[in-house]
Amino acid sequence: MENYNSSYGEMARTGYVVYCSPFVRLYFCVVRVDKLKRVGALYVGMKHIGRKQVGGELKKGSAELLILSLVEHRPRHGYEIGKLIEMRSAGVLRFNVASLYPLLYRLEQRGLIKGQWVEKPGQRRRRFYQLTAQGRKMLKHQQGMWREFVNAMELITGAENA
Repeated sequence: MENYNSSYGEMARTGYVVYCSPFVRLYFCVVRVDKLKRVGALYVGMKHIGRKQVGGELKKGSAELLILSLVEHRPRHGYEIGKLIEMRSAGVLRFNVASLYPLLYRLEQRGLIKGQWVEKPGQRRRRFYQLTAQGRKMLKHQQGMWREFVNAMELITGAENA
């Protein structure tokens, strides 16, 4: 490192990863202040900052499938569902609270998921959602439709058709 004016990206490339989670990396870098003096610096890198997100229309069309898929095997609360979508899509898909919770409510009203409030000592109460039998049928149907759509898109846009 030349000096403190080096870019954060350069620090990330030359530093050592100290901690890594799905969302954050913490780097330790040695920074040269002048010819003799060096100091250690910590740099926090957010993995998804600056990454493009999928447009609203495509996200709207797949939101129901994403949520049903995430609650298929075990109950999850809304915040966890939102974070899993962001993490598993590498930041490409993100749902804000204003759109996620109304969608969960609509899915519950349609009988596709069932919500239950859970209170644990020392924590706020959370509403956990699980898939219903009707929701499981809808999930299987939507997964099949999604596979057909992706296959059709691949047939049209694939390299062999260029």
